[in-house]
Amino acid sequence: MSNTTLLLVAILVIMSAAVPIAFIMKDLLPRTLERSAGLETLQNRIYVLHSEAHELQDRVNNLTARRNQQSAERHRVDGETRKLEKQIADLAAQPPLFVHEVGEPKAGHARFVVSVSQDRASSQARAGGDRTAVTPIWRYPNVAEVWAASYEEAKQLVETAFPFKMGYQKAFQKTPRADPAGAARSDETRRVTVP
Repeated sequence: MSNTTLLLVAILVIMSAAVPIAFIMKDLLPRTLERSAGLETLQNRIYVLHSEAHELQDRVNNLTARRNQQSAERHRVDGETRKLEKQIADLAAQPPLFVHEVGEPKAGHARFVVSVSQDRASSQARAGGDRTAVTPIWRYPNVAEVWAASYEEAKQLVETAFPFKMGYQKAFQKTPRADPAGAARSDETRRVTVP
């Protein structure tokens, strides 16, 4: 046999052995490479990281929604606070109202409301040179709550408490309202009891 023949036989034997080995390697090599490279572990880690990213995004969205809600609530409270501060400033700017109680609230008595002022406390009297001593409350609005059984009795009580000759001016404001239960009082203003 010649060298060429031997070479051809050797190539044939090598090829017949290489084909099955190539098929075996084709099936085993990718799995072996995957295991050796840790691709399955990496895929699992990527899946876990992807899941954690979604959870974090959900938390961020929830926190953003809460922040927006709290911001809206804060703006609402700030608006209400500004309104209340304006109302307080408006109330503080108003002059005080003095309420004088005349008579006793009893069952069957009606409440009459009377505006009362004193001439010598008016700005007109002071501008005219009148320098008599005036109680400071007469420089502000004054009303009298008169408790009486009738309009005539109320007029007499007011005239006794605030006589015209002392410079008091009186004007009845409301029609009386009977208070059969004993006349509830409101303490919204400063009250002065006239003896």
